[in-house]
Amino acid sequence: MFEKAGEFLERLNILDRALDCYVRGHAFRKAVDLARRSFPSHVVNLEEEWGDWLQSQKQLDLAIEHFVQAGIFSKAIEAAISARKWNRAVQLIANQPPEISRPYYK
Repeated sequence: MFEKAGEFLERLNILDRALDCYVRGHAFRKAVDLARRSFPSHVVNLEEEWGDWLQSQKQLDLAIEHFVQAGIFSKAIEAAISARKWNRAVQLIANQPPEISRPYYK
């Protein structure tokens, strides 16, 4: 219902409430699309939130990519390790500064 409410509010041009409804209804694709058009500063936070929600739903492969989009590489690395995507974890770790990558080398 939140997704439908978000669509309705978006058509009425009440964009901030539409964005809120999309997020509450976990319609993150629509929320990110709306944020890219109207609220560019919210995109990174929405990508992180989307990744957190996917991780809670045990969809770790998708969560990794959203964390990368948000620029939160520590969460992306943790998700890759949890998903046992070793090559992806190594790839992410290799591109990080030593203070971030050092704990993962053990």
